[in-house]
Amino acid sequence: MTKPKVLFLGELNQTLPQFHRFQSKYDCIFYTLPSTASEFIADLETKFPDIVAIYGAWLGFVPIGGFRTVIEHAPASLKVIAFCSVGYDHADADAMRQRGITMTNVPSDGAAEPVADLVTYLAITSFRQFHMYARSIPAVPDTIDLRYMLNTSEFDQESGEVRRDGSRGYDFGHFLNHRPNMSPRGHGVAIVGFGRIGQTIGRKLHDLGMRVSYVKRTRLAPHAELELGYPVTYHARVTDVKEVDLVVIACPATPETHHLIDAKVIDALSKPFRIINIGRGTVIDEDALVAGLKSGKVLFAGLDVFENEPLIHPGLIGREDVVLTPHIGASTVENFDYTAVKALENITKVLETGECEHRVN
Repeated sequence: MTKPKVLFLGELNQTLPQFHRFQSKYDCIFYTLPSTASEFIADLETKFPDIVAIYGAWLGFVPIGGFRTVIEHAPASLKVIAFCSVGYDHADADAMRQRGITMTNVPSDGAAEPVADLVTYLAITSFRQFHMYARSIPAVPDTIDLRYMLNTSEFDQESGEVRRDGSRGYDFGHFLNHRPNMSPRGHGVAIVGFGRIGQTIGRKLHDLGMRVSYVKRTRLAPHAELELGYPVTYHARVTDVKEVDLVVIACPATPETHHLIDAKVIDALSKPFRIINIGRGTVIDEDALVAGLKSGKVLFAGLDVFENEPLIHPGLIGREDVVLTPHIGASTVENFDYTAVKALENITKVLETGECEHRVN
């Protein structure tokens, strides 16, 4: 008996026992997505006219501008497209729904801990400035002289460059270019977006001793706030948070969150602050962010996502008050395998029952 065909896009750990079980029921076809939609259309019509599902690894259909660019040529047999990512293309989801194709994503359970680990690292260095010291060591590989040079010089806000004046002496190291090295403990953080990932971030930052506020369209129910296991304060807008020292973006990209952090918000916050974005790049107006860094209103930016991703704003590159990572917050071996297993489960449930709990359209 011929097994139903499933098209696989992107990498998968084929040693997973869950994949072995899946492979016993389905004909798994591994395929490299071409660079143009027209090539993919041709393959759909000639090579894959009877596939029942598509497994989409993390990049999905980004190289061809989304699945909606080819959906008119999707085979009638196609029932489900399962993505490994938490985030998804809303336009694709709508187009698939209209064609009767189920789109699924994965829950944020697997991503929450590794993403929160990255935020914890960025939060600590945003206050302690460890990254600035590390960058300076190759030029001055002497721990005593380096501390002294970095204390007596002035940080160049326009270029974002740490200055060393060449003098020698002793300094405790509690200031860098007249910028204080401080513990995160006792400082306030506003987490914008408070789903599973935001709540995990809140727990880790609370463990560092930070005062946690969260910004969300609607407040959590009282019992949900209690179940967090740490105290939080709710605000409808980030500008309502008093004495915020750190802003963490953990919300999705929607029309409502586009440029949620812009020049007006940066100016409206009561004092210089630090900002981290592991949500979606479009939440921050990066022109305004660069201007804020140059003015000193923004003391630090830690970004794992970018407004025009995969491109990075040139004004952010090379600044020593900025830490950039290439969208790897969730990129651990454990999470890679977790999302694969969930995507395989989603395909199986949709094909066998017509539904699954991770359906997004």
